[in-house]
Amino acid sequence: MKYGTLNTYRRLAAPLVVAFALLLLLSGSGCRVKTPELSSEDRKSDIQFMADWARDCSPFVELTQKHHGTPSYEDLLPKYLEYAEQAETNEEFYRVVSEYYKLVCTTGHGGLAGEDDLWLGRIALLLGIVDADIKISELTAAMYWPRLVHGRLSTRAHPPFRITHKDGKYLTDDDWEVDGVTVPRGSQIVKVDGMSCSDYLDFIKENTPLRYDPFPKDWTEQYLLIIDEGGEFKGWQVEFLLPDESTHSAFVPKLDGLPAPKEEPIHTAEAPDNCTCIELTDEVAYVRIKSMIPTVWGVLFPHLLRKDGKVIRKFLEKADGKYRKLIIDVRRNAGGIPRYFYENLIRPFLDEPVTYDQVAGIRRKYRDKLDKRSLKTLTKGVSGKKQHVISTEEIDAPEGFDPKEWVFYRITRRLEPRKRYDFDGAVYVLIDRPAFSATDDFANAVKRIGFAKLVGRNTSGGCAAYIAPSFIKLPASGMIFRAETELVINPDGRVNELNGTPPDIEFEPADPPKSITKEDLLNDEWIQKIIADPQSPPPTDGG
Repeated sequence: MKYGTLNTYRRLAAPLVVAFALLLLLSGSGCRVKTPELSSEDRKSDIQFMADWARDCSPFVELTQKHHGTPSYEDLLPKYLEYAEQAETNEEFYRVVSEYYKLVCTTGHGGLAGEDDLWLGRIALLLGIVDADIKISELTAAMYWPRLVHGRLSTRAHPPFRITHKDGKYLTDDDWEVDGVTVPRGSQIVKVDGMSCSDYLDFIKENTPLRYDPFPKDWTEQYLLIIDEGGEFKGWQVEFLLPDESTHSAFVPKLDGLPAPKEEPIHTAEAPDNCTCIELTDEVAYVRIKSMIPTVWGVLFPHLLRKDGKVIRKFLEKADGKYRKLIIDVRRNAGGIPRYFYENLIRPFLDEPVTYDQVAGIRRKYRDKLDKRSLKTLTKGVSGKKQHVISTEEIDAPEGFDPKEWVFYRITRRLEPRKRYDFDGAVYVLIDRPAFSATDDFANAVKRIGFAKLVGRNTSGGCAAYIAPSFIKLPASGMIFRAETELVINPDGRVNELNGTPPDIEFEPADPPKSITKEDLLNDEWIQKIIADPQSPPPTDGG
């Protein structure tokens, strides 16, 4: 079996820049890839491969079953082998794989590798930036699958009117004009395609792509007419009971996707730059960080990661030390490269070196399957010298983890001060549920070091301590998926990937700001709370 690994890239030396540019030019995104021709045995072998990977390598399948109620990949394996065997097209087989993947890779980093990821990996292998157990030709062939998926495999649909579920009945929530007849708001849907509503829901659970979904489908009882049945499906024949007790039957055309909610949620209009600095009051400054790495170029040219630090430094120097509070807003920040926050958001705030430990575990069989070059690639960008790691030692497994099955490590980091920002006040880091990956790494480091207050809501986790997420290559189809292989223990003893990083001060849910502007930020409930905070000293109980 081959467990392909690919994730971490080191800084390019100057002589390689021209070679990179030429390779990028020669390997344009329009290249043709061969359509896989898979037998039923091929398809079944990929599903079995995923099950074997979960058994030997996944740190989370048992934990998520226990704590989150995730269905058992083992119990459902026979069903998915049957689905794979019966799949008539590559599209149908992809649906089978993607749903079984939810049981195998149950939390943290995951998903089908995108075309951009595969191109970047191809270039990194060509230039020797990574050394992994995967071939350039395999990355190229894998591009077939994201191209197949892109914009084509939505299973959701909706009618040209909204539907409300109330007291076991499905009622229209808008007036709808059809063939000169008005179906008024409040009309009851009594039949769909000749079936009662309950029978129709049973039908879509068993006869549409919804059948591949391994999770309980109780949620469908609250909705109606939301599944695209595939093929030549155009819509539904619906029988309505109107408020005046008359009936009307009409063909209801399907519209792609989910309907817009009655009240559109507020989505923050982001500033164009990755880093935005704003003076909110004479004493309160604000820094918005959209991503822990501005662009793909930052992966290949790490010196670009310090660009935002220069922006922050210039902003604070201009203030000449007048600010008493600084808000670093990383809400909705999905992550990037840990080096970004070490260099820009931690070291320039330190007066003296800080040292902290992390504890991480991986499955013993997973470690044994990795060859040395792959292990080096996957750890270098997470627990290497550039990530300020001064020691990594194997330790006893925590209580509840079988040492025959697990290997645990203590990773010690030491962060030296870097030319200090012109700021000597209280630092507040705003976090929320969408904060993930390297952004959770940042929040987790803040929690351990204690140089700032974490405020807001729990992150989604995704912290990395010893090893980066791996990539799984399915042997027959060539699909490449990302997978979380490491379990990190939070300072409070809980598993990071299951619980995220909690704030020091938890806020009640509130609408985000409408935009990254002074006016809208001053109306942000969370920012108002920070401005009103009596400015107690930052926490000092680092882990």
